[in-house]
Amino acid sequence: MEENIVKGEEIQRKIKLNLGQLTFEALKNYGDNVLQVDAETDEILTASLLLKQGIRLATFLKEHGVSHGDTISVISENRLEVCLIAVASFFVGATFAPLNPDYTGGELNHALNLSRPKIVFSTPSSLSKLTGITTNHTDIKLIVVFGSHESKKFLQGLDDIIRGAENDEIPTTFAIDSYDPKETVATILCSSGTTGKPKGVMITHENITSCIEILTKVFLQMKKEADSDSSDTITGITPFFHSFGFLAMYLHILRGKRLIVFKKFKPKIFLEAIAKYKLKALVVPPPLLVYLVRDPLVKKYDLSSVKEVYAGASPLNKETEMELKRRFKLRRAGQSYGMTETTWAVIATVNIEGKSGSVGVVLPGMMAKIIDENGRALGKNQRGELCLKGPMIMKGYVGNKEATMHCIDKDKWLHTGDIAYYDEDYHFYIVDRMKELIKYKGFQVAPSELEDLLVSHPSVLDAAVIGLPDEYAGELPMAFVVKKSDQEVTSEVLQEFVNKNVSPHKQLRGGIVFVKEIPRNQGGKILRRILKDSALKTGFKHKL
Repeated sequence: MEENIVKGEEIQRKIKLNLGQLTFEALKNYGDNVLQVDAETDEILTASLLLKQGIRLATFLKEHGVSHGDTISVISENRLEVCLIAVASFFVGATFAPLNPDYTGGELNHALNLSRPKIVFSTPSSLSKLTGITTNHTDIKLIVVFGSHESKKFLQGLDDIIRGAENDEIPTTFAIDSYDPKETVATILCSSGTTGKPKGVMITHENITSCIEILTKVFLQMKKEADSDSSDTITGITPFFHSFGFLAMYLHILRGKRLIVFKKFKPKIFLEAIAKYKLKALVVPPPLLVYLVRDPLVKKYDLSSVKEVYAGASPLNKETEMELKRRFKLRRAGQSYGMTETTWAVIATVNIEGKSGSVGVVLPGMMAKIIDENGRALGKNQRGELCLKGPMIMKGYVGNKEATMHCIDKDKWLHTGDIAYYDEDYHFYIVDRMKELIKYKGFQVAPSELEDLLVSHPSVLDAAVIGLPDEYAGELPMAFVVKKSDQEVTSEVLQEFVNKNVSPHKQLRGGIVFVKEIPRNQGGKILRRILKDSALKTGFKHKL
């Protein structure tokens, strides 16, 4: 056995079912358990209603030729309907591929080329964007819009499909194909790469059922320590098209627990929900935790029920963590580390004695190591690249074997591109990134994508994009631009140009600085550290 490999506690795999079979049995047993609540409308979704509607929608999918191996997509903000589409997809053995509703037409076009869905579900607000590009995607046979809609050849309303399902009888059995959980892709979630274009991450049924078993073990340990289950009700505010948000949502369905669903972050609604439902645990991105310790509005609400907070999707700084503990008298505050490629978190704070600044310990069933430039596994307190291995590691990138082989080596280790170390107690710390990705509020932004866009402007000769550190957002995309000698252009014009062509999280919120040249090494690689140091020294002002 190779030295310096950190292993989580051993776990015996017991789930042999695929997600369709597992979901059917779970929903049948949970009956009238409230699984989801719309934070704005108070509309509820029970397990029995979800099961009845799921069977209705699965039958509809089958009637329209959807079966094992096909893909279903949904472009939507967080809504109660999203879990219904996922459930129905798993019932028929189809792959579920959620999409960011903020995608521009070009970004959406690329994402659809990755997943190649047969049917796409859409909110009314995204319908015009979607219909505008469907002619480019012959795989799409039908669009189903949320709500009611006049049935047309390529367009139907979701409400019209499931209307009356609440009166259906729940069958004791339901025909679900016995497809192989290890090989069958359950979800395709988009993850940005250093090449700039998102890659489609293939997560199998076994990846997710492994995650369920691992986290169930963790939850039992945490419940034993706290003498209560703080995860009975949690917030569903991280986008469901994001791996962290989707798994949090679906895991709660399979556990029969309640999720408060937020379409978008609205301070008053967010705070009211915490107070109304007396939430004990918050599982949210770090920007919301920063908000809780900074915004004066927070003091107007009784949030005394909150005893535990967990950061996911991006790092939580030590100062915010300490302030949260002080302000809310928390018994546990921590964070976790994971990637879209790891299904969910694989390193996390699982005990009350978690260390401030650490992302936690390796979860049961998983392994981690820190390697140097030669691939040698390093010991304690030595910095190197974090590599991960275990049953939650993705199957690969859809249609991109080269990228898969670059990310996962011959021994099945996933190379994260993040620089980390672990201490004497095997607590891990993330200190830097080998990758050049910018993390804005948990979203990944590829600098090269923005650089290519900027250089496409007729007045721009060269460009470099960095992540400007920001306490609230994590990092803000900021550009350094070299103008062509015979051209004049303002930063406002370039800002508008970029904003029109990218999603909101990719916008240059850190601003634009004009320079004479972009610093590069002899191989032509941009020296981003020099640019970042320059930005920090000048105290460049930015806006969220």
